[in-house]
Amino acid sequence: MLALTLNPGFVLILAAFVLLATPRGFRAPTMAGAAILALWLLLDHEFGAASAMAQMGLPVVLLNLDALNRIFGIALLIALIPIAIYASARPNRYEDSAILLMFGGAVSALFVGDLISFVAAASLAGLAASWVTFCSTMEDAGRAASRLLIWHGIEGMLFLVGVALHISAGAEASVFARMDASSLGGVFIFAALLIRVGAPLAHVWLKDSVSHASPAGGAALSATTTMLGVYALARLFPAEPALIYIGAAMIVIGLFYLAAEDDLRRAASYGLTAQTGICVALIGFGSPLAMAAAEGTAFSAIFAFVAYQATLGSIVDRTGTARISTFTGLSRAMPITSFLLLGAGLAVSAVPGFALYATHAVALDAFAQWDTIALWALAAVTPAMLFICLALRPMLSIYRPLPRPLRMSEAPFSMLLGAGLATFFCASVGMAPRWLYDLMPAQLTFEAFALDRVAPQLELLGVAGLAAIAFRVFAIAPRDLPIQLYDIDALYRGPLAGAGRWGGVLMLRIYGAWQDVSRRIARAVANAAQAWVSRCDRPYAASISSFVQLASIGAALGLMLLLH
Repeated sequence: MLALTLNPGFVLILAAFVLLATPRGFRAPTMAGAAILALWLLLDHEFGAASAMAQMGLPVVLLNLDALNRIFGIALLIALIPIAIYASARPNRYEDSAILLMFGGAVSALFVGDLISFVAAASLAGLAASWVTFCSTMEDAGRAASRLLIWHGIEGMLFLVGVALHISAGAEASVFARMDASSLGGVFIFAALLIRVGAPLAHVWLKDSVSHASPAGGAALSATTTMLGVYALARLFPAEPALIYIGAAMIVIGLFYLAAEDDLRRAASYGLTAQTGICVALIGFGSPLAMAAAEGTAFSAIFAFVAYQATLGSIVDRTGTARISTFTGLSRAMPITSFLLLGAGLAVSAVPGFALYATHAVALDAFAQWDTIALWALAAVTPAMLFICLALRPMLSIYRPLPRPLRMSEAPFSMLLGAGLATFFCASVGMAPRWLYDLMPAQLTFEAFALDRVAPQLELLGVAGLAAIAFRVFAIAPRDLPIQLYDIDALYRGPLAGAGRWGGVLMLRIYGAWQDVSRRIARAVANAAQAWVSRCDRPYAASISSFVQLASIGAALGLMLLLH
C-alpha cells in the first residue's frame, strides 16, 4: 500500500487554487471534501516525524504528528466543514479560495516540525486572512484589511528576525521545539506570537477584521487566527511565567469591552479574546492539567465562536448590521436564526451540556490553588459575562415585541445549516466529552458532570442572569445604543497616525532642503572645476615668459649667495 506523507494542510492549499476555476455549485463540496481528505491523512498516520529533508544544512520537517498538534488539527478541519456549507450561500469564489487558503496555511503550520516552515505557513495564513477581509463588501472592509496586513507584516518581521537569531546559535536550533523566552531570538518569536494571539495593545486587529469581514469570513477568522498562536505558545513557551499575566490582562480587556460593545460581532471577538486569555494563562501556568485545559479550551472555543459568528452573519446578511440596538422584534422576521443565536450564545457561555463547559471545568480545577486564586476568579466569572452579553442581552432585544411586526426574512438554508451544524457539534461534544479528554496529550480522568462542578456553574450563570434581568426591569442597566466604542486602535489610527503623517511631511521637507543644499554645493563645485579647466585651455606664451623671468631671478639670487 502506498504510504502518503503529505502534510494535511497542503491538501487545503492545493484545493484553494483549484477552487478558483470550480463552478459555484461545486465549490462547497470541494471545500468540504478537501477538509475530509486532510482529516483522513491526519488520522491515518502514526505519531512521529513522517517527512523530513535537509536544506542548506538545516532540517526541514514538513510533517510531524503528535498529540498536541492533533487536537488543534482535528478542530480546524472539522470546523471547516460547516463553514464550507455556510459559504455556499455567497457567490464569491475569491473569498472561498481565501478561506480555504487560510485554513490550509494554519493546518500546515500545525504539522510542520521546524521553525522556518512554521513561519512560512503562518505567514501564508496571515496573508490569506487579509485576503478574506479584502473580499468583504462591508463598509471600510478595505481599510480593515490593510490594517490587518500591517499587523501580520509586523508579526512576520519579528518572526524572521527571531528565527535568524535563533538559527545562528546552531544548525539544530531550527527544530520546532521548546525555546527560551529570555534568549535574543526567543524574545522576537515570543513577541510575534503575542501579536498572533491578540495580546494587550495588539488585541484590536481581531475585532477589527472580524467585524468588517463577510458573514462567512468572520466565522473563518474566528476559527483560525488566534488559535494558531495558542498552539505555538504551547509548543514553544510552556510554563513561561509572563504568559500568566498576559493572559489575565487579555481576560480583563476582553470582558470590559464585551460588556460595553453594542456591535455583537465585535463583542463576540472580545469574548474570544477573553477565552484566548484563559488558554494563554493556562499555558503560562504549565502544569500537565493546565496544558490539557488550554488545549481543550482552544478546541471548544473554535466551534463555539464559529457557531456564534456564523449565526450573527446570517443576521448581517439580512439586516446589514449586528448591533443589539437594532434587534428589537427580530424574532418575528428571523425565528430560526433567533433560536440558533440562543443556542450559540449558550455554547460560548460554557453552559453545562456544551463543549466549552467540559473544558472550562478542567481549567477551573487547574487554577484551583491559593497562589492562582485571582486567575481562578477571572476564569470563573468569564462564562457569566459571556452569558449576559452574548446570550441574554440579544434575546431580550430579539423577543421584545414591536407595534408593527417585521416581515419574514429568514437567512438562506445553507447558512442556517452551517450555523446549526457547528452548534450541534458543540452540544454533542458537551454531552459526551470523554472522547475529547482522550484527545488531550495528558492522560486525563475527569468527571465534568460531577455535582460539585455542575452546581456552582449553574448557580453562577443563574445569579448573573437574574441580576441582569433585574437591572433591566428597574432601569439600572444602560440602554443599548449605537455608540462608537473606542479602543487602543483609536490611538493608532488617531494621534499616532497623525504624528506619523506629520513626521513624514517633516522628513520630506528635510529631505527636500537637503537635496537643495546638495544641488547648490554640486553646482558650485562644477563651476569651480569648469573655471579651472578653462584656464588650462588658454595659450601658454605668457605663462612661459613669466616662468623664464622667475627662473632668471632665482638663478641670480643663488649665484649671489654662492659668492658670499
